[in-house]
Amino acid sequence: MTKTNPTTKWVMLSLSYLVLIACFIPYIGWTPSLLEISEELSLSASQAGLLASITALVGGIILPFAGVIGDKIGIKKIILVGLVAAIVGQFVFAVAPDYGVLMLGRAISGLGVGLLFVGPYTMAINWFERERKSGIALGVMFTTDGIGSVFALYLFAIVLVAFGWRTGSTIGGVFLIVVLVIAALFLKDVPPAQADEAAHESDTSGRSAVSWLFSRNVLVAAAFFIGEWGIFAVVAVWMPTILIEDAGWSTTAAGFFASCYVLAGIATSIIFGLISDSLGKRKNLILLAGLAMTLFMGALTVSIASGNYVFAAICLPLVGLGVYTGMPLALALATESVPARMAGAVNGFVLGIGFIVGGFVYPYVMGLVKDSTGDYVLGFVGMVVATALLNLCLPFFAKDVRRAQPAEALVR
Repeated sequence: MTKTNPTTKWVMLSLSYLVLIACFIPYIGWTPSLLEISEELSLSASQAGLLASITALVGGIILPFAGVIGDKIGIKKIILVGLVAAIVGQFVFAVAPDYGVLMLGRAISGLGVGLLFVGPYTMAINWFERERKSGIALGVMFTTDGIGSVFALYLFAIVLVAFGWRTGSTIGGVFLIVVLVIAALFLKDVPPAQADEAAHESDTSGRSAVSWLFSRNVLVAAAFFIGEWGIFAVVAVWMPTILIEDAGWSTTAAGFFASCYVLAGIATSIIFGLISDSLGKRKNLILLAGLAMTLFMGALTVSIASGNYVFAAICLPLVGLGVYTGMPLALALATESVPARMAGAVNGFVLGIGFIVGGFVYPYVMGLVKDSTGDYVLGFVGMVVATALLNLCLPFFAKDVRRAQPAEALVR
């Protein structure tokens, strides 16, 4: 195996972290200005919801292909192409004269977002998989949801308020250019000899790539990410609007409290990643996370139905605690259940399904519910039911892998 500096993997993890933080600008950075954009372009709630959903749809479609291609040509190239697409989408969005061009900007951004989700996660797994530390690596990476959301929904919201959504979006594009230069200069793929040895050690079954993608732990992870990403999309897109429109909060306050949903999960994603790495088991912790998600989503729904928005703001981080306990563990269990050569493909498949179904369907349907009923309650009730099924019931079918011998750690 090629010898590398022990600190290299941590440098690559840090750079991957930076890229993923930056990704939140084209993904959700514009949402605190959704009301302003809707008023300027006379958008309905369903149109506004589709504006958010198109990003997730395009990202979800590209994710599985990005993972497979990245395994062949190198993950760094996937990341660089993603940054370029995100930059283009950001500038198109900033100058859009009408709804059609606005949608085009969001779609191009979706291409970049899809590549920028699968790339950094796969980069982290590739550098840490040989030491069986993917749980902590993914735990660290998933804290980007918290830091990235605060960055995009609160700090970047200050830029949007100060300069307006068009100029603010342009500033976001310039920031992405800076990140592109840093990634191009310093990011590195795992040395080929090291990656080849990892693949050789962990793939002795002779199974096809498709059969691995439809193995039980991969499907359970995909279901978990549908539920998680659906909640995230609704919280990121609609919660600031709900708190501004219905509760009368300021744009920055609404953005900050919406970001608390993911901010709260920073500690749990790392702590439970470490715990599960030490125990060698992940299923029970995933089930615990699903139970917490279901209970606190129910409490959030009740608070919105009763108009108690302070309690709703309190429930948001509690939901996040459950989500970010389970997310890294579900993805780690999926990637540990397949050969190392399949890491990118599995990441792309799991994240892509989550993007398409959770990221696209949830916010769009919420907009339809708002248009047809005048409020959001029925949409949240549906989310509670979906969370109970996808994040609590289906993980019962997961199976912990045997991690003592890599060749035996494959779930058949």
